[in-house]
Amino acid sequence: MKIVSLAYGKFPSVSQLHRNFQPGVKRLRITLDLVDSLEYKNNFSNIYNQLLTIMPTLAKHKCCENWSGRQGSSALAPRLTSGIPIKKMGDMSDYAHLIEHVIIDLQCHIGDMKICSGITCGYQFPKYRFDLFVECNDKKIGVFAANLAVYLVEYLRENQTLPPNSLYLIDLARYLAETGYTRLSANSISQKLGWKGEIVSWALEKLRELHFFNNTKLAKVKIR
Repeated sequence: MKIVSLAYGKFPSVSQLHRNFQPGVKRLRITLDLVDSLEYKNNFSNIYNQLLTIMPTLAKHKCCENWSGRQGSSALAPRLTSGIPIKKMGDMSDYAHLIEHVIIDLQCHIGDMKICSGITCGYQFPKYRFDLFVECNDKKIGVFAANLAVYLVEYLRENQTLPPNSLYLIDLARYLAETGYTRLSANSISQKLGWKGEIVSWALEKLRELHFFNNTKLAKVKIR
């Protein structure tokens, strides 16, 4: 599973695919390959429920209620699954769609977006490639959210459990985004937040790996 490319702009060609897309709001396009996920395993519910433990607001998402796909459109039209508000196709595209929702949730939590919509579009060829279009007010937060979403979902797919200290990572990203601090030492953060030094050091390193501090370009990360 890897992010092939990231781009930031208006992408007017997809504006009509979702009635909730806000006029004038830019979008992040995440081109995602699920080539390592061709052997689809039916563990979506476990992955979703694990994510709920650190992102409980996923349960409040409204999925595809204003989807405007037309005949011949490549945008996915998933179905609702009992007990999960995120709709499913029943194949590997569910991972791409879930990542879209995780990006939305992370942007709202970390970047304080009040409204955010997105759509997942599948390629006819290659079948394992998807374009995710997600509204994005802050390019840096959007890039980080995309990288973190892929990291979390792929880790869950392979290990059936979340990476240790995942919530600290999200909370630190939000703290730094809210305060505007980017050059705090691990020791000063530990003192301010009352966290153990080793947790702060790990979280800072993971933030760097997932390009939270990258202001100069649209970064991408391959999850191994």
